[in-house]
Amino acid sequence: MGKQKENRTYQKRVYKHTPQKYYIKGDRNIARKERVLEWLVRIIAMLFYPVYMLMVGFNKLVKYVKTKDWKSVLNIKGLNAQKKQNSNPYYKKSNSKSKKGTNKSTLSRKDLSFKFSGDKFKERISAFASKSLELFKTHKIIAISVLTGIVALAGGGYAWTHIHKTPTIDLATGEMHIVSVGNKTVSSEPLLEKPYIENLGFASLESYQIKANGNVLCNFKTEAEANQLLDDLKKMYTSNAAVEFLETYFSEEVEVDKGYVEITKFNGYDELESALAFIVKGTKEEKLHEVQKGENYWVIASYYGINPSDLEKANPNVKPETLQIGQKISLVVPRPLISVCTVEQAAYNTEMPFNVTYEETNSLYKEETKTKVKGVLGEKAVVAKITRQNGREIGRIIIEESVISEPVDKVVYKGTKDPPPKMGTGVLAKPTSRGVITSGFGWRWGRRHEGIDIGLPVGSDVKAADGGVVTLAAYSSSYGNYIIIDHGGNMSTLYAHNSKLLVKKGDKVYKGQVISKSGNTGRSTGPHLHFEVRKNGVPQDPTKYVNY
Repeated sequence: MGKQKENRTYQKRVYKHTPQKYYIKGDRNIARKERVLEWLVRIIAMLFYPVYMLMVGFNKLVKYVKTKDWKSVLNIKGLNAQKKQNSNPYYKKSNSKSKKGTNKSTLSRKDLSFKFSGDKFKERISAFASKSLELFKTHKIIAISVLTGIVALAGGGYAWTHIHKTPTIDLATGEMHIVSVGNKTVSSEPLLEKPYIENLGFASLESYQIKANGNVLCNFKTEAEANQLLDDLKKMYTSNAAVEFLETYFSEEVEVDKGYVEITKFNGYDELESALAFIVKGTKEEKLHEVQKGENYWVIASYYGINPSDLEKANPNVKPETLQIGQKISLVVPRPLISVCTVEQAAYNTEMPFNVTYEETNSLYKEETKTKVKGVLGEKAVVAKITRQNGREIGRIIIEESVISEPVDKVVYKGTKDPPPKMGTGVLAKPTSRGVITSGFGWRWGRRHEGIDIGLPVGSDVKAADGGVVTLAAYSSSYGNYIIIDHGGNMSTLYAHNSKLLVKKGDKVYKGQVISKSGNTGRSTGPHLHFEVRKNGVPQDPTKYVNY
């Protein structure tokens, strides 16, 4: 005998928790490592960037002193020398005359006696510079340490006076330290705080920033480039010379401001063309699709799981009906970071609709209508202010209107006569009120013609030969638009080559009801109605049931 299975029972345990709740965002160890790395990078940049600049400047000074020709600088001639002598307060002319009768210019004893030699000055400067450079190279570790200490003290004092504490948890999202007992909240305070140091001028680069609602979008080297981008953005929607623009403005609060970018976060100044594309699209991402044979917007949108309307927005200059094989279209829907609004004044003519009035008549069945007087649209001149956002109309205010021509009302007859029963009477009526038979029932062109062709213009009324139910209203390559009506008693009729169908499958129709408009669809050599009568599914000669 097999081993008997044990009967196991499972007890459901319920664990009760204390009402205290703690919500901590992220891993504290990871966050602490990230903060330490960030501070190390900032400290290194602040300490060694000034030292590097001082060494470069000192080397340039020594090179300049060694290569400079001081004689050409200190050799004073002509009028410049005379001007300097006259301007020297220690210079005096002697009243004594020389043996040749000429006056000499000398300095008195009380005046300062000073002899200047350009060569000696150059030698002294060169010797001093060489000695300083030699000492600096010999004791460079001590020199760098002293400079580093000075910079550290200065930078530390500056940072200490500019430190602010900002919570790292967004209180608006509810991510905070919540301690509750029962239904009472005991405390609600941020869990962590980190210091925030304002930009330090010697560890950041100056830039001209374009801001939208306080968010920095671009960094340019000059203010002119930033203003040029905003002008180019406006020109995208104001370049139409035929439109009178009254006002152009941005939807957001846009400003060009002088700011600073930290060296560790600086990736280079922006260029006009790429920055403009970024602001218009809202992203630097670019996705393109190359059109293949048999593809259209519906196929492409279905493949990528997006809406066809999004493709039209992503490619405003491409007409969907003119796609070419190999053409590249964008898959990125633009979401502009700055929206341009324009207000334009437009003058145009528009149609005025006409009213429709009805007149009752007992010559028509109920729910049947017939036009007595055709309506005529009126026309009026309009002056309006149109507001557009990024080229799309968002508002229109009519300033002035004037009527050019008044509309003419349309008058329609409305039937009041009760219709016949919507069931077969057994007696068929002509499906058209006019027309002649152009092709009869029987053999034609080597095959059997299962109905009659009634020639009449396109758009003529086609009526039900008897009451019944529509069993088919569709299109085929041979019949074109056609209708089949079941009249009961195993009798049905078919109406083919219509231009328009007015009933659908399942509708109940009465005898004489207009069910379609005649046409020339399907396999047809001219405008006509193909009419068939079938008994027990077998085609019958329609002329035995209706007279033409």
